[in-house]
Amino acid sequence: MGHRRTLGWVAVAALLVTGTATAITTPAVSAPGAAASAVKGGERGAWDVRQVGAGQYVVSWTSPTRFPLTSDRPTIVGPAGLAIGAPTIAADGRTVQATVAASARPDPADLDVLLSGDRLDAAGDDRLKTGAVPTRDFDLPGTVTLPDDPATPGPYDVSTSDYTLPPVQIEGMPEPIEMVGHVVEPAAGSATGPRPLVLFLHGRHSVCYDPNDENGGDGAWPCEAPQLEIPSQLGYDYAQRVLASQGYATVSVRVNGINAQDYRLADGGADARAEIVEEHLAHWNTLAAAHEVDMDRVVLVGHSRGGEGVDRASLEIPLSAPYRIAGQVLIAPTNFGVQTAAYVPTVTLLPYCDGDVSDLQGQKFTDVARDLVAGDTSLKSSVLVMGANHNYFNTEWTPDIAQAPAWDDWGGEETSTCHPDNADRLTPEEQQAVGTAYIAGAVHLFADGDQDVLPLFDGSRARVASTGDAQVISHAIGGGRDVRAPGVSSARSLPDGASTRLCSSAVAQTRVASCASGVDYGWVWPHWTEAWDAAPTRSFFEMRWTAAGQSGGLLLDRPIDLSAGRLELRTIVDPENGPVELDVRITDQSGDSAVLDAVGDVLPALAAGPDTAKYWAQALVADPSGAAGVDLAHVVEVELVSVSPQGRVWVADLAAAPAQLAPVPDRRLATLDLHSVTVDEGDSNGGEQVTAEVPFDIVGEITAPATVVVMTTGQGRGEKQRFTLDLAPGQTSGSIPVSYRPDNRDDYPRAQTQVAIWATRNVMTDQYAGALTVKDDDPTPRLTVEAVDKTVREGGFAEWKVQLARGIDYDLFVVGKIVNGPGADLTVGDVGEQWVERYLGPDANPDKTLWSYRAMVYEQIRAGGRSMIIKVPIRRDDRAEGRESLTLKFRELGKVYTRTVYVKPSR
Repeated sequence: MGHRRTLGWVAVAALLVTGTATAITTPAVSAPGAAASAVKGGERGAWDVRQVGAGQYVVSWTSPTRFPLTSDRPTIVGPAGLAIGAPTIAADGRTVQATVAASARPDPADLDVLLSGDRLDAAGDDRLKTGAVPTRDFDLPGTVTLPDDPATPGPYDVSTSDYTLPPVQIEGMPEPIEMVGHVVEPAAGSATGPRPLVLFLHGRHSVCYDPNDENGGDGAWPCEAPQLEIPSQLGYDYAQRVLASQGYATVSVRVNGINAQDYRLADGGADARAEIVEEHLAHWNTLAAAHEVDMDRVVLVGHSRGGEGVDRASLEIPLSAPYRIAGQVLIAPTNFGVQTAAYVPTVTLLPYCDGDVSDLQGQKFTDVARDLVAGDTSLKSSVLVMGANHNYFNTEWTPDIAQAPAWDDWGGEETSTCHPDNADRLTPEEQQAVGTAYIAGAVHLFADGDQDVLPLFDGSRARVASTGDAQVISHAIGGGRDVRAPGVSSARSLPDGASTRLCSSAVAQTRVASCASGVDYGWVWPHWTEAWDAAPTRSFFEMRWTAAGQSGGLLLDRPIDLSAGRLELRTIVDPENGPVELDVRITDQSGDSAVLDAVGDVLPALAAGPDTAKYWAQALVADPSGAAGVDLAHVVEVELVSVSPQGRVWVADLAAAPAQLAPVPDRRLATLDLHSVTVDEGDSNGGEQVTAEVPFDIVGEITAPATVVVMTTGQGRGEKQRFTLDLAPGQTSGSIPVSYRPDNRDDYPRAQTQVAIWATRNVMTDQYAGALTVKDDDPTPRLTVEAVDKTVREGGFAEWKVQLARGIDYDLFVVGKIVNGPGADLTVGDVGEQWVERYLGPDANPDKTLWSYRAMVYEQIRAGGRSMIIKVPIRRDDRAEGRESLTLKFRELGKVYTRTVYVKPSR
């Protein structure tokens, strides 16, 4: 949405828009503390399910303690048949809710609350369930040390400064957002020539702390004395100083105001962060001349939710802007919107021991780009940093370094690879050294075209001296690669001994077609789509083998040219089966073949056990230059040949990779903004459907046929639809048809159909979710409440009949409160024992009056029904008693009814 508006704001909804039954807010500030495990206690919390419409329910779970303020968010998940909306957090800071579209009332036993890899509503911590599986040594044979280390400080002295600008009001956030920047740049007089600008944006973290109380982080936003703001913007100063000494201008901006309020925005605040990035860039455009900054070479660096924020800025900022995004570095980012910025070179750092964004969802920035648009030669690199956690890339989130209380976000077993006591885990200093090298390397590559650092990002086994013993692996697409994808541009060839298939990336362990078939719960699979996630899926090539020399592979739909580059296969190794060794056999269109050795020989397994194992694709690299007797320019089949005696792998894709990056076209992809609309229901038309349109706009120009996947939920009772929508070149707007059936019966005030869109080809989403809200306009029928018999005998029933003048389209819950009535009131001992057990509990005093317990009786008129009877059994006690009474007060449909039933005297 960026530049098509004058920095105006429309709140972007999450993948599925939440319902409108309950207004829900969350506390402005959360106390510092260790992340997901902080909500665990002796209790497991409480579930609540409320129907809010035909086939729509609000499901909530309340934790025994407050949720931490982390980049990941508590998410209600369930089986694939449920359409579950985006989560929101209540004002108590410990209740998460979501709207569920289902044909029947959801059973909480089928649901979980997931945060950072742990099911909060289940006993224990899933990240501790390692069993007896030992960790395996991680080895990267063939790793080379590059002669040029991008983390080496440059020749320039540096200077620091800070600025504060007027705050920015963003729609959806009551408090304006601060405009604060921490600048580190070459000292005045440094002869650097025009300097690229590197802008850092931190992620979601606690925002206030009490310097006198390490547990005193609770409070209102803005921070109130004696609390101070956590200076998260200072956390990248270590990298800023290295870049400034090399001749770059850098600024790190603060967004505590967004962190304190982004619970109000179902997209997690990504668009709000993008807007602040654009505001700072506009400010730097006015400073460019004085600071010798080249605004055509801007590199954005975003951490955590800041990563998703800078990517949103990159896809929004048009080529007509007075500055140009040359590339971006995303550190442990979220990607709730399943988006990516086409034509913007991107490096995504994924910390192996991330205890916050533990699903490594930032991998989607690479994967989504593969099939998005032809001709996008921008590099999309994913870099897996072994032993790194989420927080330590920011020194203000690092214990013993930060000004405020800070913590290690990893929460796994003491014996796991990621525990701080394990030698494979990086210290804060080691992790920040890796951060400096890879941030600086990406800046050199994107802003200056320094391809000497490319091996750090392209799947090569390479390191630099400043990273010490840290182990880092990468893979990439784009950059001029010619890709073949299973099921898209290649098909399975006939295997020899091995078992092969094409499988779906939809995670469903019980479905044979799923790549995760037979895999236990608890693993991390960044390339695959969880069962509760409705995002589009992809096909993978799977191969299992039980002996050396077995093979299987892919037939390519068109020849691939390996004459001028190397062959790369993004390959997931099954952690349960250990490391594998594979050769690669290529066959040309004449049938001639050659076997290529894989560079580095062994592909390691990425740990073991559900708290650390990762199903993440490594680059299996083969050099075809020495292959004899094969036409490398026309390779039509690629096979894997097992060298190790057994194993299991999945191949995401294969590619011919050039030795140097291809130039990136000066283009930007059009974006789609989906809106929401509210309509009056209208009158019944003989039961015929009415179709409303949920509009969308296209920002920029669609130049080739484009497609998006649309999902609507809630049109009927539990109904959901999924379809592909085609967009034509030149199209500037459109709409999603949503049907409903108007009638003349009273219904819930608002019925909502949720609409979500995912981009798949030649367009990208910006505002990716919307809704149709249908307002009921039928009058509420008259309701009457009467005692069935005004006087009853002991041994009978006191009964009240609740009746509607006509049927309604919702379930009406009728509650009668027992109140002090005329004359002598019934006591607990005057009514049936089972009734007492149900409504008062086993310890109720039989001599106390019923009304003194403030008891309530309840029943339900089902949708379509018109009446019901509430009964209270009167006990025959064979004692002489005078006339007694039982009075119920009903509050229904805006009116109050008080009705009394008398019990005749007994002798």
